[in-house]
Amino acid sequence: MNLLNFVILNLVVYLPFHLFEEAIGDFPKWMYEHKWLPYHMTHGHWMANNLFIYYPMVLLSSFLFLVSKNLACFGVAVLIWGVINFGDHFFYTIKDKKVSPGLITGIFFLVNSVFGLRTFVQSDLFSVNHLVLGIIIGIILFALPIWLCIVAYKFFDKYIK
Repeated sequence: MNLLNFVILNLVVYLPFHLFEEAIGDFPKWMYEHKWLPYHMTHGHWMANNLFIYYPMVLLSSFLFLVSKNLACFGVAVLIWGVINFGDHFFYTIKDKKVSPGLITGIFFLVNSVFGLRTFVQSDLFSVNHLVLGIIIGIILFALPIWLCIVAYKFFDKYIK
């Protein structure tokens, strides 16, 4: 498999499987209880954030990689995002001594991302610059949507009750 296949697999698992797993585990409540958000949002609001903030950012990163292999750092970023997503769920599973909603599909993100990163390192696309930029962009893909979720709360809250 090439790097693009691993990137696409992360996208396919995220929507709908990862979000479904989080939804049945009441992830909006979980986020509030774990101080990820300063308010408790409804499932509709949480889903709107995922569909209009989180997913488009990961999709955009994937698209940039698709249009130019010179932008391999964006494909790497989607894989790094997958590793961080797993790490978040794993950390809280250990901390809480209870399975975090999203851990099961997070394991898939980890396995898929590790194999994807291995493929990247072994490919002619590999460069230290792409790897470092991919790590930075992956961190942004994970953290920026959470920040935007907080900022956009009032906008979404008006329409989703």
